[in-house]
Amino acid sequence: MIAATFGLAAMSVAVAVPAVGSEASEGGLWYFNRGKVQAAQDAGLDGSGVTIAVIDTQVNPDAPGLRGSGLDVRGSFCFDESGKRYDAVSTDYVAANHGTNVASMILGTGEAVGGTPIKGVAPGATVLYYNSMITTTAPDGNDVDSTCLQENGEVINDDLSDEGMRLPSGLAKAISAAVDDGADIISVSLGGLVDASYAVAKAHAAGVVVLGSLPNVGGVGDWPSSYNGVVAVQAFGPDGQIQYSAYNPALAEPSPNLSDDVIVASPGLEIIAQGTAESWDAQQLRSGTSLATPIAAGFLAVVKQKYPEATSNQLIQSLIRNTGTKGEHEPEWNNSAGYGAVSLSGMLAVDPTKYPDVNPLWDADDSDALPNQNTVDEEAALLAASASPEPTPEPTAAAGTGGSAFAPLLIGGGVVLAVLIIGGVVLAVALTSSSRRQNEHERGHDR
Repeated sequence: MIAATFGLAAMSVAVAVPAVGSEASEGGLWYFNRGKVQAAQDAGLDGSGVTIAVIDTQVNPDAPGLRGSGLDVRGSFCFDESGKRYDAVSTDYVAANHGTNVASMILGTGEAVGGTPIKGVAPGATVLYYNSMITTTAPDGNDVDSTCLQENGEVINDDLSDEGMRLPSGLAKAISAAVDDGADIISVSLGGLVDASYAVAKAHAAGVVVLGSLPNVGGVGDWPSSYNGVVAVQAFGPDGQIQYSAYNPALAEPSPNLSDDVIVASPGLEIIAQGTAESWDAQQLRSGTSLATPIAAGFLAVVKQKYPEATSNQLIQSLIRNTGTKGEHEPEWNNSAGYGAVSLSGMLAVDPTKYPDVNPLWDADDSDALPNQNTVDEEAALLAASASPEPTPEPTAAAGTGGSAFAPLLIGGGVVLAVLIIGGVVLAVALTSSSRRQNEHERGHDR
């Protein structure tokens, strides 16, 4: 079967901005300078001892700024039509530029080849890298296609395999593997309507923080950013403003990238990025939620290093209670920046173990949420059973992770085309999740 693919040029996170913005963006390193990352690293806080899983496209570990970083490439969960597994590593710019720059936001070594040194916010962290999306140049030579087939060479769908098991998506497999491999934090800069709810439930059950990039066009969030308990990340720039949705041709004028799913805003606009279509040694400024998400994940890793006893729930509590420049405060939400701009120095100043060990983003009462409490309880039981020395039966089909036949992952969380094709049932679920969050805040719900 030929994979269903979409052109992604209009929704790509990594949109180059004019070079004239370099002065305003402090050479593209404003996220590092204003975030006071160097001060933290000078104090020995660089994410050491913390494991971050990055799930993205293929990656080029030998690109300037990433080579020598110790990136641990764990493998690929994407297959071609023959069932052959794609390699997680590629030197092709179209295939690997997105994942390479996402990883560099965490591990950037400061190496530069005739350009600006790209510095990661948590270069001491262990970063496990998983490929769950393949990007290729479309036949027209301009657009980018994406695909990630199952092991049987077919499009991700809800059909059962010959063994009666659901075949989980590459994203779901990657998240599950990251949990099994000991990740403390999972950063996903992809989005769509590929189901990974059971894998996210497994992460919640294991006490792993999951961050997902919001779409670069406002509206209904996609998966995994709109999943229950997930930190959905917005992007803002050196002027302190969130990004504008300039990718939707239906909009006469660009508009703020507002979302009912946003949790926090993180630096993501006018960021220095490595590589162009001409050369990996070249650089450009790029923008999008895909760059904002790993920066937020790296900040959490640095906080986890300083406060190793903090649980994932307490890290999220600290994340939303120490935003901006006003110090510790009660969380206040809006659909622009969520609970506010992530603040590394703010979080480092407060011991998160004083906060309740409860995920403030989690809705345990909504049985229609994805995932819901029952699913997390099921995954917790499976984790407990797998840790037991006694032999355990294989999971039932109900514990698998299905996907949608017409919903490939999109870079940067783009979802508009997938929503239009999926139609009423899936869209209703996404809208229910978004509306629930909005209504809770309108009622003054304490998160």
